[in-house]
Amino acid sequence: MSTLLDDYVTREQLAEELKVTTRTLDKWAWLRRGPAKIKVGSRCYYHRKDVLSWLDAQRQALAKECA
Repeated sequence: MSTLLDDYVTREQLAEELKVTTRTLDKWAWLRRGPAKIKVGSRCYYHRKDVLSWLDAQRQALAKECA
């Protein structure tokens, strides 16, 4: 059975997948440098497509630096 949040990951799940801490995600959000997030109640969620877009933007930025 699918739920409305199937395409979303929690802050903790994303931190684990990216091999960073939740504090790092919080810092990125504060600096407005991380992937877009939504807040439902007291929990933060990240849409997988937003995370993938953010990762692609990071890759492109690094490619420009190295060119």
